[in-house]
Amino acid sequence: MNLERCVEELKIIKEELAIENKEKIKRAAELVIANIELAFQNAEKAKRAAELMLANKELIFQNEEKGKRAAELIIANIELAYQSQEKAKRAAELIIANKEHSFESEQKEKCATELRIANTELAYQNKEKEKRAAELNIVNKELEQFAFIASHDLQQPLRTVSNYLRLLEEKYLSQLDEDARKYINSTNNAIKRMNLLINSLLIFSQLGNNRKLANVDLKIVLEEVIADHEILIKNSGALIEMSAMPALNIYETEMRQLFQNLITNAIKFQKVETQPKISISAEQKKDKWQFAVKDNGIGIEAIHYEKIFDIFQRLNSKAEYEGSGIGLANCKKIVQLHKGDIWLESKPKEGSTFYFTIPNLAVSATN
Repeated sequence: MNLERCVEELKIIKEELAIENKEKIKRAAELVIANIELAFQNAEKAKRAAELMLANKELIFQNEEKGKRAAELIIANIELAYQSQEKAKRAAELIIANKEHSFESEQKEKCATELRIANTELAYQNKEKEKRAAELNIVNKELEQFAFIASHDLQQPLRTVSNYLRLLEEKYLSQLDEDARKYINSTNNAIKRMNLLINSLLIFSQLGNNRKLANVDLKIVLEEVIADHEILIKNSGALIEMSAMPALNIYETEMRQLFQNLITNAIKFQKVETQPKISISAEQKKDKWQFAVKDNGIGIEAIHYEKIFDIFQRLNSKAEYEGSGIGLANCKKIVQLHKGDIWLESKPKEGSTFYFTIPNLAVSATN
């Protein structure tokens, strides 16, 4: 409605301006004619001046009056021209204003279109997220079922094999040659690795089950984790430093597992004849806390940054470093349970820093 009213007013102004211009042209033409007649009369008067010397003073006076009126007319014309210029200026400003209004309308329509597209994309993304969440829920349930089977049905045959091997060693070890003993030893090691893998998978599948948020002092959690691994830390000569830690609403068991995995990995994946040095810190970042676990270990190539957080992914051979390949997958799952993110920065042969964030539900920070 505003745009239509503006257009109507513009049309009215243009029509009035056209009428005024026509009047001005008409008056200008009349003025030119009057000036021509005046010049002619002056010429005639000059011709008669010699004959009409006595009437000359009166004529001069009349000419002066006409000159005065002519000057007034010129001033009036100048004012009229100024007014015309002002009207033209206002008309030009109105045109510019209309163009700007039109541009703004186009921009608003463009923004509205972009918003509609964004909303459509967001709705699609939300549907995809819901779809993936449903698929992930199915996978998790299947994994839980598999873990249950693994923890019962798969471990029983392993125990049976292990028992028979133990009996074989007890009764017939003296009758076995060196190769047979190596075979038994290799089989026992394989059984241990299989048990480790099954137990690790069971832990992974059960992460977050029956969890309950509680306000926990992470300084105490870390001190307990370090105490639980006192022998490993002492044997490796590891030096562990810890900054002030916050008290957060977290899943305590899972958070304990997270720190345990990162600390033991920092000790395990260490360069030969190098003292492990581990630094654990926490920094508040607006609506979250960012934690860092830094080591001086073997480091990781950048191309593996994403891969190492996937389940069963190993970058080193089992002969070099023991493990199930599930530890960092557990870390990722624990951080995701807390609605956080986990990532790392690393340089091969220099060490790695694992970062993760936890929403800022802190009560205090402890020294």
